[in-house]
Amino acid sequence: MKKIETRIAGGLAVALLLTAYSAGAQSHPEQQELPNKPGFFRQLGASLKDAGQQMVGVKPAQGGSKTDGAPGAIYTPISGASKLPNLFRSDNHQQAQLGKLDWPRVALTFQEWDASLPCWTVEARIWTSSTVSTTETFKACSDAPLTETDDLGEVAELNDAALWKGRDTLRGLRVLPSKPNTGAQRSTGPNPPAQPFQVNVSRDAVANRAVEVSLRVAWITGFIQTADLHPGPSGILTPFKDTRMWIAGFNADGNRDR
Repeated sequence: MKKIETRIAGGLAVALLLTAYSAGAQSHPEQQELPNKPGFFRQLGASLKDAGQQMVGVKPAQGGSKTDGAPGAIYTPISGASKLPNLFRSDNHQQAQLGKLDWPRVALTFQEWDASLPCWTVEARIWTSSTVSTTETFKACSDAPLTETDDLGEVAELNDAALWKGRDTLRGLRVLPSKPNTGAQRSTGPNPPAQPFQVNVSRDAVANRAVEVSLRVAWITGFIQTADLHPGPSGILTPFKDTRMWIAGFNADGNRDR
């Protein structure tokens, strides 16, 4: 009799466990849907081996990056020699990532700006040595898509996770103590401030928009590339220490919040 009771009790326990498991699975359907949801966790969740391919260039571009002066253009020249596009592209990017290259350098001054403006007017002072520089003025839009041609020959657009990583990379840049810098003082060059893109302003929306615009400039110059936006096979990002571009400041007369 005791054996029968033990078997019945054991069978009842198993049934209860199966029922609880089934109810739990049904009450959390999002666990099954998670792999299909866009976002950082889905992209990194599959495996660290292919994290980079999933994080960058996973969705087709909506018409590519515009350069015709329409709203959303990543770069529209106004004056100067238009040397900025692809300025850093021919560099040894691995050396640049490690902060081992000194020139060229670019100081960005925002001439027309406000948190409500998607497109800002920017003056870039391009230093090719400690004594030689040129300037050019252009518009850059913070909502412009960042695109490139992928390995299939198709134009792909960086997704939200890659954009987040790009912004985070710029905000985290710090000049090495062994390198010349102007400390907390913003400067048009030839030396950068200690924190190139971490501006000291009370209006967070302006600071955020400044980084968004700067990211577009960093992209079209080749200062930041896809290799800087995703982890390698080990899941660790290569430290980005290139401080040859920075925000020099804001032209007070260019504030359009008036």
